[in-house]
Amino acid sequence: MLSTIQQLLEKRDTKTLTHALIHSSRWLLGERLHYGPVQQRGLMANWLDIMSRSGSIEQCATLQSGDIDAGLFCLTSSSSKTYFVTMCEHNDGAIKQLLQWVDSASLAKHCNADENEAGSTNATSVDFWPEPDPLQLSEFDPQLHQYTTHAGISDVLYGSLSDALNTKLTAWWHIWQGFDSAGIESVYTGESHLSVNSTVVNGEGTTSSSIASWLTQLEGKLHRRYSQLEQVVADNNSALVRWRIDADIKTDNGLVRVRLPIVTMLTFEQNKIESEYWVIDALAFEKRFSTPLPF
Repeated sequence: MLSTIQQLLEKRDTKTLTHALIHSSRWLLGERLHYGPVQQRGLMANWLDIMSRSGSIEQCATLQSGDIDAGLFCLTSSSSKTYFVTMCEHNDGAIKQLLQWVDSASLAKHCNADENEAGSTNATSVDFWPEPDPLQLSEFDPQLHQYTTHAGISDVLYGSLSDALNTKLTAWWHIWQGFDSAGIESVYTGESHLSVNSTVVNGEGTTSSSIASWLTQLEGKLHRRYSQLEQVVADNNSALVRWRIDADIKTDNGLVRVRLPIVTMLTFEQNKIESEYWVIDALAFEKRFSTPLPF
């Protein structure tokens, strides 16, 4: 079912996606759930507008597990690169929910590049970007996990993982949830690609110290940080992880308690991380908390 989005973006095919959406389908974009054909046609039109300004679209990673398909895409132009993740949950050819997380800060620069040359547009905004839902509800249900408040990989896993990969993914989570900088070398190599939105943190020819520096930066700028898993979808050699960080950040008005949703797409090779992409919706965060991301 991920092909319905690809056809929309690559071939401007709205018909296939429209037929797959049913009256109860929900579509997440900009941290807001959209229901019904009127709202969802508006989202299709916005994506077509985005694609009219794009040079090309590349599918960087995919996974399929049961009734869930997910993919990482990259929009490129002469001056920018924008990553976004799409996850589609379906049943008998009908889409139950279509969830999208976009590097909206890069998308704003991407969409406004032409207007910026004329000096007429704010490069840090997208006119049609939705207002986020006022409530941030957790996907982790404590009633289903009565003996722990700290979700582990197996608690929220959809699909299956080999024992070796499960061990590595658990070690990865200990790094980012538990500030385990000593565990970085057991999960990453110098060639492991790690990017946060369009910023490359680690790549070929670098060392794991750059990952440690990013971990330290998170811990330093997000005070009283607590990370919680929301959902893990996995297949043989890749995983999509939905998680969040609750933290205090410094603003002009003092400390503000925030919740930051993050989606991470990982691929593995020989039980080491080959590539890892974090997608954070900066515009939704700023709209929700009236302050920009601290990094």
